[in-house]
Amino acid sequence: MHLSEFSFPNLYLFRNTHQYEIIHSPHGFFISGLTYDGKKYIMPMNSPEKSGKECFADLKMLLASNAWEFVFPVPEEWLECFDENDFEFDFNVNDSDYLFYAEKLKTYSGRLMHKKKNLLNQYLRNYEALLMPLTDGVLDDARRILEKWQESSPKEMATSDFTQCMEALGLYKELGLIGAITYGDGLPTGFILGEPLNETTFTIHFAKADIEFKGVYQYLFNQFVNDFCPDYEFINMEQDMGHEGLRKTKQSYRPDLMADKYRARLKRGGG
Repeated sequence: MHLSEFSFPNLYLFRNTHQYEIIHSPHGFFISGLTYDGKKYIMPMNSPEKSGKECFADLKMLLASNAWEFVFPVPEEWLECFDENDFEFDFNVNDSDYLFYAEKLKTYSGRLMHKKKNLLNQYLRNYEALLMPLTDGVLDDARRILEKWQESSPKEMATSDFTQCMEALGLYKELGLIGAITYGDGLPTGFILGEPLNETTFTIHFAKADIEFKGVYQYLFNQFVNDFCPDYEFINMEQDMGHEGLRKTKQSYRPDLMADKYRARLKRGGG
């Protein structure tokens, strides 16, 4: 399963954005949340297949109260666990995670990635490049990059992930995040924060850079995946939330898989 929501750092850092709350049910607990498009949902904390019939009884009871609209996010692997007599499914493409083969980002090989490789080479040609692990000693540099990124971002601070990223920098050790920062000619130019989602997938939660340094993002992704993700098959770059600029950027890297997040609604009049 590749979905980025099933990660404690993600749940913690975006707790206010999604208004997360714990729901206690007769046979366990779930999380109540709010989607980016303003819909209330119930998030199961374990695979329904492992949780058994009691899990579905609780979900049906909670949805029948009309306090929540659907179960979310439901990975494709879980769909067969839901009884189609009771549930119907759809998904919002704005929620879907972008997944890339790690090997693609390590090499930028092939015609479709030619522009990315050119930008990587420009960065290497124009600057003395260095990528190093994120440690306490470079946190102030990372914060300066984040502030510079926010200054150039078309999104207001209230609607960007500036606050969540700043908190993540301060808590990277406590949250178990892995990070790296890049320098060009001795100047801080970009950083990445992420974590392993499972044995095959590494999730990048935050990637911020100073776009005045041309090719910095292409270098950042390429070098980070080579140095910090040598054994992962996929890199998850999360969703675009319907932001057109973010969508174009992520699509420009040619995703190899879109991990859709299904919404399981209770059929009215069904069991």
